[in-house]
Amino acid sequence: MDKINFTDMGLGFSIAAFLIALTDMVFSLVSKHYGKVQNRIYIIQLIILMINAVCGMISTFTEDSRYISDAAYRVLVISRYVYFLTHALIPPVFFFYISNVTGRNYRKRGGKSLKDFLTDEFLLLLVLLNELIIALNPLTNWIYFFNENRRFRRGWGEYVFVYGYSAVWMLAALILFLCSRKSLSKGRKYAIVVCYFLGLAGVLLQLFYSKFRIEVLMETLGYTGVLLFVENEDDRMDVTVGAYNTAAFKLDIAAAVSNGIQTRLILVRNITCDEHRVIGGSESDYAPERTVAKYLGKLVGKNFIYSVGRGKLAAVLYNKTDSEALELASRVADCFKKKWESEELKMRLDGRVLLIDVPGRASTAEEVLYIAECPMPVNADHGVMSGSDLDWIVRRSAVEAAVKRGLKDGSFDVWYQPTYTIDKKLHGAEALLRMNDRELGRVFPDEFIPVAEQLGMIGDIDEFVFREVCAFLASNEPQRFGVSCINVNLSVTECMKSGFAERFMEIADRWGIRGKEVVFEITESVAAEDISRISAVIETMKSRGFSFAIDDFGTGYSNLTATLSLGAELIKIDKSVLWTSCKDENGGELLAASVKMVRAMHK
Repeated sequence: MDKINFTDMGLGFSIAAFLIALTDMVFSLVSKHYGKVQNRIYIIQLIILMINAVCGMISTFTEDSRYISDAAYRVLVISRYVYFLTHALIPPVFFFYISNVTGRNYRKRGGKSLKDFLTDEFLLLLVLLNELIIALNPLTNWIYFFNENRRFRRGWGEYVFVYGYSAVWMLAALILFLCSRKSLSKGRKYAIVVCYFLGLAGVLLQLFYSKFRIEVLMETLGYTGVLLFVENEDDRMDVTVGAYNTAAFKLDIAAAVSNGIQTRLILVRNITCDEHRVIGGSESDYAPERTVAKYLGKLVGKNFIYSVGRGKLAAVLYNKTDSEALELASRVADCFKKKWESEELKMRLDGRVLLIDVPGRASTAEEVLYIAECPMPVNADHGVMSGSDLDWIVRRSAVEAAVKRGLKDGSFDVWYQPTYTIDKKLHGAEALLRMNDRELGRVFPDEFIPVAEQLGMIGDIDEFVFREVCAFLASNEPQRFGVSCINVNLSVTECMKSGFAERFMEIADRWGIRGKEVVFEITESVAAEDISRISAVIETMKSRGFSFAIDDFGTGYSNLTATLSLGAELIKIDKSVLWTSCKDENGGELLAASVKMVRAMHK
């Protein structure tokens, strides 16, 4: 068997490493992956690897000639010198790369903890000190030397200032990675782990088998994986908007929180426009978001802009003071007061600007997304909402939690408001839902009902009220006081769901309730949403003796034709019509006309 030619193998490894690093470099530059600090650190690492590969090639070419050529020997000495100087930079540069990928670099210093002491400046000083020791090797021969036969020999310093030094940086990078791994996507974690262990394997191989010069190639292969899964951010981008996507937002905010980074967010939500013109004549649904995203990118940097839902953008501000953040947010809010102009469109946009502290007003990305989705108060300020302006978010969240636990905790009660005939005789009652939460106390229906509807719990609440009414009627207590029927409010959206009528009639049968004892109320404001489906439900339940009433009549939310087409026997004129009739003549005429109309309909 022929003896392995380590010289030829080393040359092949060096050429392969150089070509791979060069390809990665070209790809990064062509793809414009150089905007972030981490991108630039990655490119620096590739440059170091290419220099190492070139030194490896030079060493291979000159090794056999060094004994007979002084020039070749000098070139060999210089190439080894450059190799050691540059290769010692790989572990600390890798550490700084991990620091940027995990978001640690945005952490504000100034405390007295160990983390605050180990600033980037201090760590850089350690790197320069070690580089100085290596640079002085021609005088000290601590790291390596060539003996009188021109053979390369390792010095004691190589194990301390090269391998030991590298081990410390790699261990620090591993600890940093493990502490921040939850803020990284699965692909990024795998790529960093592969890069780490490929580099470690190359170091160990070259440590124990000095002729097997595969270290640089292994490191280059590891960085190619990093290019594919860390530097390439296609999986983090929302290409329709030109910003990072929600998944990236969650990971980056998690990194900021875990690293204790003071973060503020400019949240722009409800981005809409009535009409816009796109250059070229074609419409683009995402043009408003792209326009705002481009502006935010120019304002704070495009690497800090995220799409967090349709019509919603977030600009992340690291380590900004309150005044600096408010000034930036105010500039964004001012833009919504005038016409926006971009390459795509010229129009006036509408939007709301919120300034949120993280942690503070929101402690997680999920809480920020909740704020982005939460319905805003009708009287919300069109300027920048921040600080106490966002108290409605806290209240909304608390009410949501109360509604979610309401049925389980027994927080809901059904109260009965009596109804009288015109001659002041007791006629019946209306079932009114009330809420008394263990933490919030009494919460009014106009606050918790919309929340229940948004959470999709209004159907369960309607059933709860109906069961309570049935149980009350079954007790014969209402009848003893002369109550002939009880009115129950229904959510029309629930009425239109499949199986609604059957479910409610089953509850009535369980309690032995006769249909004439219950009147279901639906509001005029939703009666026209789906006339055919609502009418079918009404007719099904009327066949069992139940009655229906149109509530809030006269508020003007629907047309008369829709109301007349429903099979409701009762019309409840809204209280606002009555109150207005007491204030002016026109109001009185409206009330009289409404009563006349109802009578003409034989209701």
